[in-house]
Amino acid sequence: MLSKSLREEREKLASELLPEFFALLGIDLFLMLSLLTCLLDDRMPKALPYIYQLAALTGYGHLLISKNFLTVFGDYMRFWYCFIYLLVCLANIVAVNIYFAAVKKQWTLAKVWSGAVSFPTIFISIFFLSNYGYLHGISLSMFLQIALVVSAIIMGTSVAMFLSPEALRNIFKREKEVRK
Repeated sequence: MLSKSLREEREKLASELLPEFFALLGIDLFLMLSLLTCLLDDRMPKALPYIYQLAALTGYGHLLISKNFLTVFGDYMRFWYCFIYLLVCLANIVAVNIYFAAVKKQWTLAKVWSGAVSFPTIFISIFFLSNYGYLHGISLSMFLQIALVVSAIIMGTSVAMFLSPEALRNIFKREKEVRK
């Protein structure tokens, strides 16, 4: 009896998570990028926040146009073009991180960006993708599950190190003592 009700609830949840959710997530992430690059305007090109706003507007237009094709395209096709839009957004988040590290040589800002923006957004996206796959009966590969666990561990330790500066000072003191 209990497994039948759980199965019915799982089927009900599967119908609630539509593929367009990933496009909405990408739109939100592009708007977040726009706001963050606007706040860091002295370190970023001036046109970048506007480019991210145009990308978010493009995603919104994509959703408005694609609602007319819901019956033509199946869930499979709708998932893939929303997923590709989300991948483009995640690639832009990582590109900003690389821009700080490689081009601007601002390693501290790159570390903060990766701990506060890159890892959480990638982790959240992987979580929703795995949830969508589970609800639609698609099992994830072992590699992706391990990558999810490893990214969660890295994110947790980086946040812990970021919130306790004393631990960072102790690590750097140990490294200096070893070098001497």
